[in-house]
Amino acid sequence: MTTIEVPDELAHEIDLLAGAKERSAYAVDLLWREVRRIRQREVLRSSAGSWKPENHPELARGGAAFVEEIRAEPDIRFEDALNRQSS
Repeated sequence: MTTIEVPDELAHEIDLLAGAKERSAYAVDLLWREVRRIRQREVLRSSAGSWKPENHPELARGGAAFVEEIRAEPDIRFEDALNRQSS
């Protein structure tokens, strides 16, 4: 374990949010989230341009349009489950 010093005002704010007995767990959770966020950004930057538009014609109108199209399609598994339930 490593001790990290934080200003008293910050410790007080953390205590208000998490409770004095949960301060460390709360801080560790926040630090892990930030580490994962930074790592994810690094991966996204390094992979920029790896998808070629010609390999993904379904995205020609944009990713949002493609997702909406998928969402509008009937869910066959869901329909089957409903039909079995009503039989």
